[in-house]
Amino acid sequence: MRKDILKTILAGTLAVCSIASCDFLDVSEELGGISSFETIFSNVDRTRKWYGQCFDNRPDYSNIWGATNDMGDAWAGYADEIYTREHNKYGKYSNWNSDLGHNHRWGSLYQSIRQCNIFLEYAHALQEEGGPDAPHITEAEMKIYKANVRFMRAMYHYYLFEMYGPIPIVANSYTLDNLPDLERNSVDEVVNWIDAELAAAMVDMEQEPYTNNEQMRGVPTKGVAMAYRAKLWVYAASPLFNGEWEYGANLANTDGKKLFPDASTKDQKIDNAVKYLREFLDYAEAGRYALVDTDNPAEDLYNLFQNYNSEIIWATTTSSWGSLNSETFDGHCTPKGEYHGLNGVDMLQELVDDFYDEDGYPVRFNPYESQFMPTSSVYTYYGNEANEWGTLDLAKCYGEANVTNEMKAAETHQVNGMYLHREPRFYNSVTFTGMTWASSGNRIEFDYQASSGTGSGDGEPNTGHMLYKRYYRLLGQGTGYVSSRYRPSIIFRLAEFYLLYAEMLNEQDAVDNQDEILKYVNLVRDRAGIKPLEECNPNIGGNYTLMRDAIRRESRIELCTEGQRYFDLCRWLLGVEVLNKDMTRLNLFRTEEDGFYTRMNFNPRYFAEKNYLYPIPNDETKRSSKLVQNPGW
Repeated sequence: MRKDILKTILAGTLAVCSIASCDFLDVSEELGGISSFETIFSNVDRTRKWYGQCFDNRPDYSNIWGATNDMGDAWAGYADEIYTREHNKYGKYSNWNSDLGHNHRWGSLYQSIRQCNIFLEYAHALQEEGGPDAPHITEAEMKIYKANVRFMRAMYHYYLFEMYGPIPIVANSYTLDNLPDLERNSVDEVVNWIDAELAAAMVDMEQEPYTNNEQMRGVPTKGVAMAYRAKLWVYAASPLFNGEWEYGANLANTDGKKLFPDASTKDQKIDNAVKYLREFLDYAEAGRYALVDTDNPAEDLYNLFQNYNSEIIWATTTSSWGSLNSETFDGHCTPKGEYHGLNGVDMLQELVDDFYDEDGYPVRFNPYESQFMPTSSVYTYYGNEANEWGTLDLAKCYGEANVTNEMKAAETHQVNGMYLHREPRFYNSVTFTGMTWASSGNRIEFDYQASSGTGSGDGEPNTGHMLYKRYYRLLGQGTGYVSSRYRPSIIFRLAEFYLLYAEMLNEQDAVDNQDEILKYVNLVRDRAGIKPLEECNPNIGGNYTLMRDAIRRESRIELCTEGQRYFDLCRWLLGVEVLNKDMTRLNLFRTEEDGFYTRMNFNPRYFAEKNYLYPIPNDETKRSSKLVQNPGW
């Protein structure tokens, strides 16, 4: 018999079942069979285990192959970034309905919220018997524990809000004796509650980053809470949530209570976003966080993702990079034909074409963009790349320190004009035909019947490009190479918040804020090795529309495949225009000499107004008298 997920999660049902048999708690075997929460929290080891489980649902954006995961990077495959056969088989490129359960956060995050609530209600400082050396948790330790768990509870609500919009706020654990039929809180109520919780939590959280403390890097700190608070208000100020979305205007609870705000409150939300972004940047710039920038863009852009560093605000301590020949990031980002390569994480042509040229100029514009600066003067052959050929300076493209002996020993490979004169972020992000593979020196080839191309069997390419960003380049066979390597899976990094700050300043006042806007966008562009915005277009400062589109393109490139693009398109209300169409690939059934570089439509996608928010799981709305469904579902 199917159960109401939310009610099942909210109810402790201790009188009905033991903790061990309630699967919604997801507790470890060590906690199984214990009859009460009081017993659990009278033991130091069990208390700390429960505390640790409150962190279980942190995002993991290295999980890009898992097309059904809720807190991973399935979203890159549902945006205009990548395509995988896993994403294609689950039905979400078509007009799906609320019975399709893949990617839902509803059950798992309300489960985590309940675990946080139980900890906040029952955990306390304690000293076990046996004297001063016996296991204990001091009042000071418990104060930090509870602040961190309070943060996690707010964070889980944040990720529910990101996906479903107005949600029920759950600030208490429940049993069957006091289980309410919860209705949805309004957007403003959700935002204000999360904001207040983050503000309260950060007072007692660790005040400084754990950058140099290897044992504590996965634990949130004040800076992490400040970042979430700032981004929360960016969401609140964006068109999807600020009252501009027409579909949201009529969404109401069963008692008639409106769930979306009036657009007249937009300006105050923009001001709040600017305020909290500025507070976070003041905190960050006081020696706590800094861009990875040694004036060597090719190496900096690679090293950023390989080790903990000053740019990382928060990252998970567990990840899904996997290894070669495994159904994970590393296996599927290695081309077929290379050692244990499986292919599979295919980059869409839309993203390939959106990277700038080597100076920071676009090679083309999208229909949804203004022409915010002139097009490239060195990449002048867009659409006619097949006739352009040349070679790459590998040290310039990948960094002198990253050019392996195998790359040095390889012959100089010819590459198509599509891959000439591109910015450093392009070479750090895209695996393309003609590229020299680091661990072998081989020329990567995705064209018809080539080593990694169509006709090569399982793992054939789907687009003509693969994802290279965040890949560890010393994966391979032989001396100096490994089959797997841990690196942080970044949740937030400083460059994102520079761009969010510039975006919100532009929304607030494009003219008066133009110097500060240019400063923060240019910090990101400078690290990437490209020209400042005003050098590319002297008229861009103070022009709201041009600056808006330049910032959005910068975010598109800088943060590509890091789990943000899908939700950016939704909050900007651009999903229908960008995602409701065929995607683009190269002609995989032709050789390089015979049409491979011709762009072709494939992977038709459906995205309607209803898709800006996920539907509440259908079983939930059927079994509740108060829980109303999102528009269009």
